[in-house]
Amino acid sequence: MTNQPSLRSFCALAVLALLLLPTPALPSSPAQVFTLELTPGHGQQVLAVALSQKPHSIHTFELGNPARLVMDISPARLPGGKHHIPTDHDLFHGIRAAQFTRQTVRVVLDLNQDALHLVTSRPVAGDQAQHLILVSLLAPEDAAVFADAQPKAPLSPPASKATEQQDPSLAPILHDARSQTESKTPPTQKIILFGDPQTQVSSPDTAQASPWGRMEASGFIMAKGAQELRESSDSQPRTFRNTIRVEGKWTPPTSAAGLAATGSSTTFLLASIQSDYLRFGPDPTWDEHDLELYEGYLFRGAPGWDMRLGRQIVRWGKADQLSPVDNLNPQDLREFIIPDLEDRKIPNWMARVRLFPGAFTLEGIVVPFFEADRFDYSGTKWALLGIDQPGVPIQETKPARNLGNADWGARSAVTMAGWDVALSYLYAWEKSPRLEFSPEDPQGPALRADHHRQHIVGLEFETALDKFGFRGEGAYFHEQSLQTRNLQARPKPVAQYVLGLDYLGEQDWYANIQFSHQHVFNHEPGLLAKRDSYFLNGEVNREFWRGNITLKLGYALDLQDGGSFLTPEAILTYFKNLELSLGVNLFSGSGESLFGPYKDNDQAFFKAKYYF
Repeated sequence: MTNQPSLRSFCALAVLALLLLPTPALPSSPAQVFTLELTPGHGQQVLAVALSQKPHSIHTFELGNPARLVMDISPARLPGGKHHIPTDHDLFHGIRAAQFTRQTVRVVLDLNQDALHLVTSRPVAGDQAQHLILVSLLAPEDAAVFADAQPKAPLSPPASKATEQQDPSLAPILHDARSQTESKTPPTQKIILFGDPQTQVSSPDTAQASPWGRMEASGFIMAKGAQELRESSDSQPRTFRNTIRVEGKWTPPTSAAGLAATGSSTTFLLASIQSDYLRFGPDPTWDEHDLELYEGYLFRGAPGWDMRLGRQIVRWGKADQLSPVDNLNPQDLREFIIPDLEDRKIPNWMARVRLFPGAFTLEGIVVPFFEADRFDYSGTKWALLGIDQPGVPIQETKPARNLGNADWGARSAVTMAGWDVALSYLYAWEKSPRLEFSPEDPQGPALRADHHRQHIVGLEFETALDKFGFRGEGAYFHEQSLQTRNLQARPKPVAQYVLGLDYLGEQDWYANIQFSHQHVFNHEPGLLAKRDSYFLNGEVNREFWRGNITLKLGYALDLQDGGSFLTPEAILTYFKNLELSLGVNLFSGSGESLFGPYKDNDQAFFKAKYYF
């Protein structure tokens, strides 16, 4: 192409800007919630929430009928689904934590009576990157005791917002109160959460030494069945999927001399094994089972940097289900886009290094081996070419697995005046193949599928405006393979952006709407993709019965051609570590729309997921 030199120059300048950007920034990745710890007994109570880093906001409010104290932490991640700490106390009878939105972890204390509360936030001793949120509760009649100890930090009155402090000077008072409670009561109640920690929240002076290090384990079992609403004689009306994942994390022992030498550095090994069985049936019956290493990597972190080496998932971008910036990991598309984006992600081998010199963040990624999207050409109702086998053979060619074909990219993040902004560049292979029908092949007509390189420049942003969150991202692809009606792919420059608005209400309401626009440059007749495509997607949900039931509506609308994909769903989390879901997937639209070809695949589903 005649404009190739200028494009490469532009990409080189983008990489140079990433490397030289001297703007102050905070780590833009969400804080990981590691533990929720409660000091049981009577009198003052302290709930400690341990995180991998300081969150951008801690918002608290009270709800009535029944009485609850709610704390929203953002941006934050909570591994392992919803969690519950049962307790027997005069002030409250339970604590619940859940991933309320993609960026917000919600902690709810179920109150028995009016209570005064103070929320404080401070770094973990020895490491400014690790953080603790301490929620202290008192009965109104005990407020004078606390006021005498700290007159400048009064507790909030009942039915009002808590005073949110960031002053580390409050930590000794809360620590003393907590110590007094612990001396008179049984050991603390703690939930340990596992997932994708960046650092390990534990103080060297309190960690228990072991000659074998520390081993932690977790996982889940998921079973899902679906039944088509309009069953026909030549379809696959039923779907069954069973996924079992077991994860282990080993932290090696560290001597006192090692702690003194390394400061607050952290090293651990994480590995998970996954068994995944997927079946469509009965006519024709199709099934597949995989038992494989899911994630497996070495993590090494220090105050100024961290590194992960191995098989892993790395997420870029701010959007939920449609993310033009998120191109590092392939996706499992065997069920189209019915699973959430986080569940569709496939880990691949990569090295990630993040630097925190001063106050800004720089991230570098190398993916040595190519991994493609997982989908079926034929044989299932979600296959690219349908259930019936194509009349011509399919010849797929993938890049050789060597370092010469490695993907690589860089990303820099900055926080300015309440705005999180990130700029990224990625040089990578397309995860989905470029299809071309070759009628004059010497061995006979065939459908060829191969993969091509892309230069991708991305921009992300996010901010909070009271109860609203505003976020978005955009990406420019110097070449994107687009199909024609006669299966002759055409590489075209493509730009796509997503703008999203979140609303987090105080009556257990959450709403999200995201608008997407894709533009194809140098558009030509015959392309299946329009010159401009517009989509709307998001969800609306509300919690009931003290958070044990959630009613949710997920939606995606093709504004260009009129198609839609709707998922009304009811989720029950009453039973400990068990999540039960009942819902339907509804498709509509013409054959020209994205969802129209699947309008006969409407289905009802039931899913059970148990965390251990």
